Amino acid sequence: MRQADLPDVVIVNDRAFPGGGASKVALQSAVGLAQRGHRVIVFAAMGPASRELIDAGIEVHLLGQADLASGGRIKLAAQALWNTKAADQLRSLLASTSRGHTIVHLHSWSKALSASVFAAAGRSGHPVVATLHDYGFVCPNAALHDFQTGAACPRTPMSLNCIAGDCDARARIHKLWRVARQISLSHFARATEVLAAAVCVTDYSRRIMRPFVSDRLEMTVIPNPIDVADHGPAAPAQSNHFTYVGRFSREKGVLIAAEAAERAGVPLVLVGDGELRPDVARIAPSATITGWLAAANVAQAIRASRAVVVPSLWRETQGMVVPEALSAGVPVITATETAPAAAIEPGVTGLLFENGNATALAHLLSRLATNHRLVAALGDAAYRNYWQTPATIDRHLDGLEALYDRVLSGQSKATTAGLTPLGSRVVPIPSPTAETKTSA
Repeated sequence: MRQADLPDVVIVNDRAFPGGGASKVALQSAVGLAQRGHRVIVFAAMGPASRELIDAGIEVHLLGQADLASGGRIKLAAQALWNTKAADQLRSLLASTSRGHTIVHLHSWSKALSASVFAAAGRSGHPVVATLHDYGFVCPNAALHDFQTGAACPRTPMSLNCIAGDCDARARIHKLWRVARQISLSHFARATEVLAAAVCVTDYSRRIMRPFVSDRLEMTVIPNPIDVADHGPAAPAQSNHFTYVGRFSREKGVLIAAEAAERAGVPLVLVGDGELRPDVARIAPSATITGWLAAANVAQAIRASRAVVVPSLWRETQGMVVPEALSAGVPVITATETAPAAAIEPGVTGLLFENGNATALAHLLSRLATNHRLVAALGDAAYRNYWQTPATIDRHLDGLEALYDRVLSGQSKATTAGLTPLGSRVVPIPSPTAETKTSA
């Protein structure tokens, strides 16, 4: 039942269905806020609307537009730079909502909606917030990663060095188009000026982006909800294999996992698929490749592991595999200088190795393969620490409502939303010293 004293929330997202992590979070929050009594409206380019939105009585406004990856390159490329239809219809929708009682919350906009929704939201007179699910608010390729070198990008976003740099995963012309899209966001939509606050999903990602945005913009940490159930701790010391979960792409570090497992001579299960599957099979012929699995089966695969390996080369903003493993009481081995590394306590809930160093990872795999006591201790601490402050949907909604109240009252200021679940606490990222290469 709607409560008149609660603010209305207009959630703006590329999709009205959970196609990807950002959309899943956007729709979860929409349903949760509606269940708490808010009037919630979802404005999206792509449908159909998920059954969860309909069942929650949420108003859904669909544009009937396509994903940028679906074809018609020239037309869709222009739409991605400035989606006039989205701007016009969002402006019309917001004109019908109550001034002083409405929040506009932007989630994803790069798949179809474009930066134009920032401009439309800004002209509405309502407070506007945005969740930064990736680094696209500051970086043209949305990753702060050089896909050509396979390393974190050292350039200042949108500097001349950045614009001239060939860092894109695709062709050089695609990088130039991304630069044009970033100019649209920053100079035409004036996104930073529009926002009352930006929501970061971890303190790690907030610290990475903070130097590249205006000091006046509040950057609040509200961790994404993690959809896991407490089934009790797993028994990782009784397992003999290690598990990788994710896309088979260079930036995810799957080749490093394959090479390290082969060097260490340990069983490796790879859950996922991608363009590097032939390379993975060649490097680690003894590894088991399951392909993509249903969410429930992924959870089972994680629980059945001795440890989960997260060798990501790019920084990411959060990543869901680590909290899923920790919540099951399974240790994590991950690369330094990444969001997954910030989510574990080295030597307590998991181990770190130097980013990109297959030899260092092989050393840790060998160590855990024979040290049952260490595996059990890491798993016990992982389970205990995660469930002390679990990243539940209720904690996520509490953070959102506190932020909404603050920006509506004009008292927005830098904070971490008073939350300390996984990923929101400040965890120093160790330098790749000899100690952190084989932290145990």
